[in-house]
Amino acid sequence: MKLIRAIIRPESTQRVIEALEKNSIYAMTRMNVTGRGKEMGITQGAVRYTEMPKEMLMIVLPDDVVTKAVRVIETAARTGTKDYPAAGNPGDGKIFVTDVDESHTIRTGEK
Repeated sequence: MKLIRAIIRPESTQRVIEALEKNSIYAMTRMNVTGRGKEMGITQGAVRYTEMPKEMLMIVLPDDVVTKAVRVIETAARTGTKDYPAAGNPGDGKIFVTDVDESHTIRTGEK
């Protein structure tokens, strides 16, 4: 099993969730987070924003579904222009995939 942590723009979240659901991926945890990437935030006029609001989706999946899920997230979360919709922009997000050694269901105690 793998844990996918996708940190994406808040305005992309619903689009990503709907794309995952279309691919039969339903279970996830969603939370609001803040952070910054290598762009170190943004400047609007005289104001510098060093941490940007993001959303993190946490999804645990069997190994054989992970590549598909990552592609779905990348495609749905990527921003672009009308002429180049797949171009992407800084701040679109990051996806981390890590191993899950085990999981336990609290209700049943099932491992």
